[in-house]
Amino acid sequence: MKRVQEDERFLSLIRPIKAEHPFWGYRRVWAYLKYRLNQPVNKKRILRIMRENDLLVKPNLRLKAKRDNQNNRNKPKANRLNQFWGIDMTKVMIRTWGWLYLVIVLDWYTKKIVGYSLSARSKSSDWLDALDMACNRQVPEGILHKQQELYLVSDNGSQPTSESFMRACSVMEIKQIFASYSNPKGNADTERVIRTIKEDFVWVSDYSSSVEFTEEFKAWVERYNSDYPHSSLKYLTPCQFEKEQLQLTTKI
Repeated sequence: MKRVQEDERFLSLIRPIKAEHPFWGYRRVWAYLKYRLNQPVNKKRILRIMRENDLLVKPNLRLKAKRDNQNNRNKPKANRLNQFWGIDMTKVMIRTWGWLYLVIVLDWYTKKIVGYSLSARSKSSDWLDALDMACNRQVPEGILHKQQELYLVSDNGSQPTSESFMRACSVMEIKQIFASYSNPKGNADTERVIRTIKEDFVWVSDYSSSVEFTEEFKAWVERYNSDYPHSSLKYLTPCQFEKEQLQLTTKI
């Protein structure tokens, strides 16, 4: 009887998490319960409860990326804050309004979304707006006063390879790295976060205007950075991990 009651209690906690994050698997739900809600629980128990209540994410083999030997290339690995940033763009259809283009900048080390821009057209200036936000947030004393090299990873699209964008990066002494063609790993960290944005934000609601989308996305980014546990960060949130690393740097 006690086990049944405990299962019901955990189920009551799981349901609102799944309602807000329908694409989360049992591992991330377990991590959120344990590390964000302070609920000590076995991972296998969460798997069983979610399976019994049909709450597991069903696999979609059509979304599995193909890999071959040519694509098995290494990508840069970040080992400190503000070392490698990734920048990429996706577009979202807003009902009764049209396409909205979203550019994000991600710190690969902390998994933190450090900058973004939203616009009706994807121009080089929009990509620069996202990069400017990242610079202002992460290096408030001025990007030219950064202590170490900063690299920006992108694809070979027309915006990051434009003369104006490359000139701006040169002025700010940000070194650009372009992912090689036919290499899905080249900007994988950034693309994975874009997938999370679609699963956790875009696909779960219907937005009627660009203004509504923009306001809601701003709030979502704050929640993601401060409330999203990452297995690669030992289930800390991006903000928690960043704070921890800053404290370690200060002690050195």
